[in-house]
Amino acid sequence: MLITLRQLQYVIAVADSGSFSKAADICYAEQSTISQQVKVLEDRLGTVIFNRSNYPLKVTAEGEVIVQQAREIVDKVDDLIKPFKERSKNT
Repeated sequence: MLITLRQLQYVIAVADSGSFSKAADICYAEQSTISQQVKVLEDRLGTVIFNRSNYPLKVTAEGEVIVQQAREIVDKVDDLIKPFKERSKNT
């Protein structure tokens, strides 16, 4: 099972914005790409992250756990990259 960092970033953006189209603006991606990749992630995990029958979108109970873990993973990756970005700015 392959889960990408980009998929996790998309899930976070949708959760924060409550909308696939707003998440697309945040991520500089097409709405269809966001929707498709979130669906791929849901299929791989075997659960529904967002209740799509409401607007704004609501995160399901299982989705809350996934969004929280996605935030932790993305933060860890940012922590990993940060020192190298700072070093490259100083050279």
